[in-house]
Amino acid sequence: MHSTMTIDHRDLTRGLTHLQKQQAPYAAARALTDTAWGAVRGLEGHMRDVFDQPTRFTQKAFRAIGATKTNLEATVEPKSMQGSRHYLFTQEDGGPRPKTGIEKLLTQHAAFDGVLQAAVPADDARLNKFGNLSPAQIQRMLSGLGAQRDGSQNTTRRSRARTPARDTFFVPRHGLAPGVYARDGRGRLKIIMAFTDVVPVYSPRLGYQEFVERVMEDEFPGAFWRWLDRAMRSAR
Repeated sequence: MHSTMTIDHRDLTRGLTHLQKQQAPYAAARALTDTAWGAVRGLEGHMRDVFDQPTRFTQKAFRAIGATKTNLEATVEPKSMQGSRHYLFTQEDGGPRPKTGIEKLLTQHAAFDGVLQAAVPADDARLNKFGNLSPAQIQRMLSGLGAQRDGSQNTTRRSRARTPARDTFFVPRHGLAPGVYARDGRGRLKIIMAFTDVVPVYSPRLGYQEFVERVMEDEFPGAFWRWLDRAMRSAR
């Protein structure tokens, strides 16, 4: 998933003087790079238009790779995510949503007999301003279920005995709707996450490639002539 800005050198130099043609690759490389980074900055606002309260991580999900005089090509692409397909692919192309990191940990470690395709915040979840489960509650939940990647962070009987008022997390095998529950020190039951066996399917909505193409069309010509004028003044 990336959008490439490239130009044809023959089209670029058509109608230019000999001296302008000499400076054109430099000007084009600088203009392509500027335009690509301009698209990256513009995508931050585009994300706010497309998504409801996107996180800072989502708003700054893209980066630019600049052009050079010998490679007149600049690229706008999502920042890499190690070990997984970037989550914005589905927002761009549509289709089934891959499991999140939390869902994978719950699938691997939670004592659940059913099929867990997705886990969503439930009635008693503590949400942050973006509508997501708060990081602190995620950590306590994973620790309580013994689902932390680092096993030393999981709650043990000894640590639970030291803090009896802390919520005890569990996944019921029967009798309750599938999900993650918590029981507080007074015995009150809360549902934190609900499980579903239905794979979430998204419609295409991001439109980032079309956005980058519009920026290229609108911004590159002016940027090229500015850089070419600057290069010509330096060459004289």
